[in-house]
Amino acid sequence: MDFDFDLVLTSLPQLLRATRVTLGVTAVGFFAALVVGVILAAGRRSRLIPARVASFLWVNFFRGAALYVLVIWLFNGVAVATGILLPALVVGGLTLALLNSAYLAEVFRAGLDAVDEGQYEAAQALGLRPWDVFRRVIAPQASRIALPSVGNHMIDALKDSAILAVIAVPELMFTTNRIAQSTFRPFEMYVAAAVIYLILVNIIAALLRLVESRMGIEPTLATGTTLR
Repeated sequence: MDFDFDLVLTSLPQLLRATRVTLGVTAVGFFAALVVGVILAAGRRSRLIPARVASFLWVNFFRGAALYVLVIWLFNGVAVATGILLPALVVGGLTLALLNSAYLAEVFRAGLDAVDEGQYEAAQALGLRPWDVFRRVIAPQASRIALPSVGNHMIDALKDSAILAVIAVPELMFTTNRIAQSTFRPFEMYVAAAVIYLILVNIIAALLRLVESRMGIEPTLATGTTLR
């Protein structure tokens, strides 16, 4: 079978527009996951039992939820239960945020736990207030520890966004499926989509390595191979 390069070239503008949607929904969902993940990590380490329990339940529920089931439940289940039909893009960002917040919470918690207890004691002995201890001493060290894993989860979120095609989010995979079905040339279109994902992943990985080197972190291979 001959590879139809012309089809790929003529479809490229549509694929690039869809790629912008993929990047947008991934960025919004992952940023929200970062914020919620920090809150959950703080909850897991809190002295308040309700905060620890709530954070524990959130993390374990969403880490155990299958991505496909979660996106369908948010799109269809919520509509049936409440009568409110959320836009597909909103559901897409929310799905990525909920799923990744659970994983990032554990990454941040591990980073905080890895900071030696003596750092807290030394900072307090210098008269720093608790917030200043966290901001000036603990957070910089914990972020250096957590960054490689955070980067891998960012790449995972980008690849996970392909599942949003099932609720018709006009991202890269949905657009690829639509063109493949209308042209009866699935091989060319899925190869094109795979190449775009590969380029995006490697760009993100290169940027992460640059940030790690600027922060003096030991180089890691950010390939998005973390386990779900």
